[in-house]
Formats: sequence, structure tokens, C-alpha cells
Amino acid sequence: MTQPTVFKMRSSVPVCLLLLAVAIGSARANDNPCQDVRIPGFVCMNCTTLGYCIRDATGSWETMSMLGCQSDYNFYCSDEGTFGCTFQSQCQVPKRGPFSCQQAGLFPDPYDCRRYHECSDQSVDTPRLCSNGAGYSTLTGTCVLPRESEQCIKEQFTCSRSGQVGGWAPDNRYFYVCVNDTADSLYPLMMKCHEGFVFNSYSCVPDTRSMRIQAKESHTCMNNDRYPCPFRTSEMEYCKCVDGELEVMTCPAGFYIDPKIMTCVTDRIYQCSDFEILSCPNVSTKDEYCICIDRQLQIYSCPVGQYFNAETRKCQSESE
Repeated sequence: MTQPTVFKMRSSVPVCLLLLAVAIGSARANDNPCQDVRIPGFVCMNCTTLGYCIRDATGSWETMSMLGCQSDYNFYCSDEGTFGCTFQSQCQVPKRGPFSCQQAGLFPDPYDCRRYHECSDQSVDTPRLCSNGAGYSTLTGTCVLPRESEQCIKEQFTCSRSGQVGGWAPDNRYFYVCVNDTADSLYPLMMKCHEGFVFNSYSCVPDTRSMRIQAKESHTCMNNDRYPCPFRTSEMEYCKCVDGELEVMTCPAGFYIDPKIMTCVTDRIYQCSDFEILSCPNVSTKDEYCICIDRQLQIYSCPVGQYFNAETRKCQSESE
């Protein structure tokens, strides 16, 4: 079997591709998930093909086929964490489809719990992707859903005919209307009731009994991931998951927390190359390291149980 190959690409971490079979070329028009995803980067075209999303000069999205996987040996496509073909008990590539803004606001992606959509007043859709690998929760407005939660492993809508209406089970303020994509394909239009209203299977009604849906998902955080603190008092503070619980952390001197990427960053300009990995100044913990992006440093953490080796510039376990 071919050994894993590391590709140095514009990413904050090395991208590992297990090359079982490579086939580079343009995707067929009827096999173009990037026109729905609309975010540049790797994407699984299906269970056995890894693609890459690019945007051409006309603004159209195109999927480039990059890699084929040997599903006969339980190697399936992965576009999360490790990009390429990974050994899995079954294919975990989500179903995808079109999304069309109907109202201004934030809406969950009906196909992939990691994704959500920011819709403008002009019905312009800006797709978003949770960077921490978790699912997006409309209840908290943050990426906190465990990947094993029902919203991430089970489809939350049913479309059997055009015009069919249904409630969004994870949050009863949302509902959907099924419409035709093609003659034999349906997809849900995501909608939201006005403030103070909930969907009762047929229409939006006043929430007079204060029956706001309660969070069904577990609030256990994911180890080493960073989250916004509920009551942050400083631009240097953030919350980090330690043993399944959130703890308030403070960025080292000279760093502040960037709430968009939940990472400590510097304003100071450093003489370093893009995506160069190096030791962080003023950092006392052994599991953190810095990545240079645009000559500024961003702090990242090693996987649980590993520390950063400043000589090799890699994360490794204590036993190595």
C-alpha cells in the first residue's frame, strides 16, 4: 500500500492524504457538490472520491476530482481532520443538496450539521463551516453539537412531495418547505418563525406557554477544543475543554483571542514563513505550538496526550 503523503497546502495543519488511487480531473456537471458547498477546499464528492472546490473567473463553483478510495477494503472518503481515504466501518459522507435563503439570519444546513448559512437582507447566502469539527447548534448559535448527536447522524427533514411542510426537530422555531430541485428531486427551504413564535406542525403560533425547545444534545465539550466563554471579561480570555469541562484560559502576553477562529493571535509582525510551525513565545504549557500566517503567530494545541517537541517541531506522545 502506498505510504501516506503530506501535502503542504494553505491550511493551519498538515494535510495527510492516503493515496490509494489518484485520478485528477474536472468533475462531471452532475457530480459537482461544490455548487452546493460553496466553500474552497477539500470535499468528498461521494463515498469513494475526494474532490477540491474551486471558483472560476465567472463565479461558478467547480469540483476537481483528486483521489479515489478502495471501498472494497473499507477505505472511504474523509474531508474532516484527515483529508483522503481513511479506514471506516461505513461511509460517513453526508447527503448534500442546494440551499436558498428565504429570510435574513442564521440557518442550519439541512444536510450537514457542521455547516450553517448566513443569509443577508438581500437573500445572499454566505456558507459557514464549523472549524472545530463539531456541529452547529441554533440553540446556542455556536459549534457545540457532538458529532454523534442525533442532528449529526440522522436526517432532520422528510420531503416526499413539493409543498410539504415540516418542523425542524432540533429547534421548533425553524421549519421547512419542500420544493422541486429537478423533476425527480426535492429539497427543503429552511424558514424561521418570527420572534416569540414557534412552529406547531402546520404554522407559526405564539409561544404563549414558553415552550422553547430545550437542548437535546449533550453539552459535553470536546477535549482541547476552544469555545467562547459565556461571561468573558477580557479580550485575552477564552474557554478550553479540559477533561470534558470548560475552563477559562488566558492568552499569553502579547496575544489576544480572535473570536472568529477561537485562537490566540499576535499583532506583532514576525520574520517567519506562511504555515511555518514553531515554538510560541511566552507559552508555558507543553501541548501548544504556533503557526505563522501572514507573518503573525497563531496558537494551536497538540492532540490530547501529546506534547510539542521544539526540536522536531512536531506533536508526539510522552512515550516516544
